[in-house]
Amino acid sequence: MAIIVAPGVLVATAHGQEQPAAVAPPTISGDIVRPGDPRIGRIDLADAVVRTLSRHPEIARANAALARGKADLGAARSVWMPQAGYQANLGPNMFSSRNNSALNQNMAGPSVFLQQQVWDFGRSKGEIGAARSTTRQRGYELESVADQLAEQSALAFLEVKRFELLSTAAANQVAELDHLRFLIGARVNAGVSDKSDLMLADVRVESARGEAIQAETAYTVAQSRLLNLIGALPQAYDDPKPLISRFETGDEEPDYERLPSVLAAQEAEKAATSKIGQAKAERYPRLGLQMGYTRNNYTYNTRDNAFNAMVTVSGDLYRRSSRYLVEAAQEDRRAAAAVHDTTVLDARGKALSARQEIRAGQQRISAYSRQEEQAITASKIFFEEYKLGKRTLTELLNTQLEVYRAASARIGADYDVMSARVRFENLCGRLRPSLGLPARLLTEDEIDG
Repeated sequence: MAIIVAPGVLVATAHGQEQPAAVAPPTISGDIVRPGDPRIGRIDLADAVVRTLSRHPEIARANAALARGKADLGAARSVWMPQAGYQANLGPNMFSSRNNSALNQNMAGPSVFLQQQVWDFGRSKGEIGAARSTTRQRGYELESVADQLAEQSALAFLEVKRFELLSTAAANQVAELDHLRFLIGARVNAGVSDKSDLMLADVRVESARGEAIQAETAYTVAQSRLLNLIGALPQAYDDPKPLISRFETGDEEPDYERLPSVLAAQEAEKAATSKIGQAKAERYPRLGLQMGYTRNNYTYNTRDNAFNAMVTVSGDLYRRSSRYLVEAAQEDRRAAAAVHDTTVLDARGKALSARQEIRAGQQRISAYSRQEEQAITASKIFFEEYKLGKRTLTELLNTQLEVYRAASARIGADYDVMSARVRFENLCGRLRPSLGLPARLLTEDEIDG
């Protein structure tokens, strides 16, 4: 591909390799940089993911939800710890009668007591089980959020590179047409070509400049999206192809049951199951031990200060809401099971789509590469034939347009494949490890609390 080269700029060739480009890349508008946003040097795909995970508020929200789950689990477990309490009654015995029966007669005074639960027929077991499963659910939701943000950041980085190459290809078309216009102008001045040829060349150059502006705008928009995720404006972006080429081919079926989003749905189902047992246990009493001291200082007739130790039995003789609590917990379990099945179904559909995009995209890359090579060859032949009067200027300009269209289509197909491979790698739960990052933010012990 015959391109005038400017130092330090990269452009994709017909074979998909990056080489020095014909013109400088599009300039970055200062409007996309907010005050305080730092500028950084080169950045690669993994760096973009790391920066996103380190600053995105969704990670902080998921961490807070996990911490709340651990607190709820601690509160549920504390039911088996001794509890100290106190009680004070106001309203002393101030009225008496002849038969020694009066208001607040022998009312107990202030008391302190220590109480220990002995058995509750599975009520606390269900509560602790639900809290434990909810904590694990939120831990897996944190990992799912991290996977989603990693994919989002990686795709945003690929979009920047896509439009960077498309902008450069559009700028190359302008440069090629400018060069062609210069040659046509020389022929017009020499009386070999008509002035209408120069006017037609001018029209095509202006059209190419409009396409270049459009491509530059898309590049700037893609940069602003990535800037919003990583919080910095890179000066250059590394080629992601060497890194993505090491991903798996995408022929295997992902193990959906190991995805964090699916594991989170499983834990939600377990939590709902535990709540069913907790709700059913509400019909049974609680057994406990209680030791305390009561000072009966409001009674003037006797002094009844005493220590006491007793077995306590407490429960509801009738509570209509218990049946509805059980039904509600059962419906929660059904809903959680449906969420699990839906999550697996969505993941399977995305995996099938990504595999098809990879296979079809590779065929498109091959076809557009051949088209680009043929268009470049045809443009050279048509220019020589144009000088001999065998081709019209319109045919010559059309060949230049075909070169640009084929190059743009190849770049688009190339990045469509890379985007699909990123999505498929994430569906397999391997995106972060494939980028050289830890597979999980938390260990299993940290998730369990």
